Amino acid sequence: MSKVGEFIRERRLAKGLSKRQLAEKAGISHSEVHRIENGERQNPSVPMLVALADALGIPQDDILVMAGYKKDANNIPLIERVFPDLKTQKQQETAQKIVDGLSRNSQLKDAQYDELVRQVEMYLDYAKKNSDS
Repeated sequence: MSKVGEFIRERRLAKGLSKRQLAEKAGISHSEVHRIENGERQNPSVPMLVALADALGIPQDDILVMAGYKKDANNIPLIERVFPDLKTQKQQETAQKIVDGLSRNSQLKDAQYDELVRQVEMYLDYAKKNSDS
């Protein structure tokens, strides 16, 4: 039995549902529920897992993480969760240093934060122009 199949089976039994009842609630065939629970269906589709999660009343993310379609947010560094578009390690480290600097200087006034944003934007514009040449 697969980890996902076992998880679904446990939740189904906890809700007192038969495979057929779960399948009807999820809008899938009861034979698919059987295959998933028994590990015969190794990679159920995302829409199928979402339908099962909704039918079982469990967070979709839980089942998608377990199936390997989504990363576990608890194992992802905070900076990566907050800024998912930062792809490189250097970008993430830079963002972390900026955040750390701001947290150590919480006494700054609003105008000083505005000036910081202006300077960062000015530097990014300058860097972009120079990288295009």
